[in-house]
Amino acid sequence: MIDPVKKSTEVPRAAAGALPCASLEVAPDLILDGRLALFHRRQRWLAVADLHFGYEMSRRRAGGLWPMWGMETVEERLRSLVLSYAPYTLILVGDIVDSSAAPDEAIAWLRSLADLGAELVLIEGNHDRGVIRRHFDFIPSHREDGFFFHHGHLACKPGEIGAGESLVEITGHRHPSFRFRDGAGTALTLPSFVVETRPDSPMTHAVLPAFSPWAGGGTYQPVGEVRQWACSRQRVFEVV
Repeated sequence: MIDPVKKSTEVPRAAAGALPCASLEVAPDLILDGRLALFHRRQRWLAVADLHFGYEMSRRRAGGLWPMWGMETVEERLRSLVLSYAPYTLILVGDIVDSSAAPDEAIAWLRSLADLGAELVLIEGNHDRGVIRRHFDFIPSHREDGFFFHHGHLACKPGEIGAGESLVEITGHRHPSFRFRDGAGTALTLPSFVVETRPDSPMTHAVLPAFSPWAGGGTYQPVGEVRQWACSRQRVFEVV
């Protein structure tokens, strides 16, 4: 059920020639954009996860007859976000590429991102492999003031987070989504952003929506208390 009080509250500055997209402030200075990104207004970082660039090439290499528009969609949407928000830091939170199937395209794409002016942070995910690792520096985790980023497929290493630190942990990997049903057999699934607090942890745990257009997503299985926001270009809203 949708809480009618929770509505998209602002539209970011649109890039030249681009249509504006819905967004919502989900915490102080923290903007969730319907293009499946999170932006911190004061610290000026922009984070996305699970881009799976080259997914269609991976499927074709495995013998599937797959359309070839996914990589272009990822490129265009991420570029529009960077132009809209002008972040100081662009954080790609793992599974940046889908596999080693499209190395030349992936290398050219990441180099073009670096040319947009933001510092580029590449966090390694379980799909990030191949020749691209020899051309760019991937790191297991990254910190901004009060925020700790890692992909989420592995437990944090000893020493990465101090005992009792009350950070906001931001991950990807789980592809959260929310399914709406009308009771008559029709359903709509939207990617979602999840924030969870757990009784056994001083941290706040946040999971980004999958940026890939091919990511179907799944129901988020909480451990603690959860808030969840569904994302589309037309509206970003909390579901309860």
